[in-house]
Amino acid sequence: MTAADGSPGRPTLPPSPEVLWWHAATLAAWSAEHPLPVHNYRVDEAGLHSEDIGNGWWALALVEGGRAVLYGVDHDYSDTLSHTPPLDLLAGGPHWLPWEWLATVIDGGEEIGFVYWWADGAWGRAPYPSEAVDDGVSAMVPADDTEVRAVLAALREDGAAPEELRRKETEEARAAAVRGIGRPELPAGSGEPAGRRVPCPLPEQYAGVLAVAMRAAEEPERPVPGGSGAEERLATWLRAHHPWVEGRCTLVAAFADGADPGNRYRRDAFLDEQGRWLGEELSGLLADLREADAADMGGPGGGAAGDAYGRWLYVRVEIGADGVTVDRAHDHLPRWWQARYGGSMAWPGTLAREMGRRAPHRRPGWARLLDEDIPRTGAPAELCAVLPQEAAVHFPTRRP
Repeated sequence: MTAADGSPGRPTLPPSPEVLWWHAATLAAWSAEHPLPVHNYRVDEAGLHSEDIGNGWWALALVEGGRAVLYGVDHDYSDTLSHTPPLDLLAGGPHWLPWEWLATVIDGGEEIGFVYWWADGAWGRAPYPSEAVDDGVSAMVPADDTEVRAVLAALREDGAAPEELRRKETEEARAAAVRGIGRPELPAGSGEPAGRRVPCPLPEQYAGVLAVAMRAAEEPERPVPGGSGAEERLATWLRAHHPWVEGRCTLVAAFADGADPGNRYRRDAFLDEQGRWLGEELSGLLADLREADAADMGGPGGGAAGDAYGRWLYVRVEIGADGVTVDRAHDHLPRWWQARYGGSMAWPGTLAREMGRRAPHRRPGWARLLDEDIPRTGAPAELCAVLPQEAAVHFPTRRP
């Protein structure tokens, strides 16, 4: 894909709202007369909309002050649709955006793959993660009058009357059609509303939202488990059976509760970073370590005191010439857990059951998210923002 400035790897930006309006409003006027063979459009109080013909659609809303919002989706190629966590398409939006109206559009049940805003002669949009190379705008939004010419060709092929075609083909006729279609304009907004939410329909996106919150959490002080027989047995097994790389043997694992609906193994399981079960013998050794650690934190008698502190969710065991190191994560998603897929980063059902066993004052701040119906109400926008180091390099550039 080539950008407006000719550089590779950058999506071609749409033309200005004026150019888009001229061509699409022409089609909207013709669509109002009778259905067209292809590319039907309509204009309502919110602006101009293309028809969804199966592969996607786009819409343009004009905003007072010479500004505009372009939005839509390419069902096949919008990389932004299923990103984990869900991508906030309004992140960094300007003060004048019609925020409440846009929130209604985005929450309206239709997929939205891109949102662009126009002001001062240039398009802008939210930052994307580096893996979101194509949001679909280049494929869905016409850069010239190709769609108008395609409709005329289709009408000709369908046997439209010659006088009708001659009337439609002249620049004067198109200008008259556009003048008669109306030009609605939305009032400018008054700033981003507090507590804004981002749709989060997919289970892996919910897991990704939890993962973002868990990454930002810290591990509070708690008793450090002493070396136990369970730890020694695990290390002995790893020395004999686990791969060694450059003189070190490293295991990372996460716990998945057997009652977690997302746990396809339907039993307490220990998984690797790809979500794969680690096997009967190794899982048994990890289960012993997890229980021994909880009992050890509880001191004499273990049990209730150990439950107050909680059991670890992630563990890393590293064996080298300098001995055995065991890192445990009870309250946060550690940097050494490098899973990229949302369902392998965090397991909502597992987290809910673990937090339900803990004393309330031993639950991390992100645990409140487990009490919300995020798949229904959406995720907090701040948990769906793209960090600067994760952002793509192909940001919008000026185009006439």
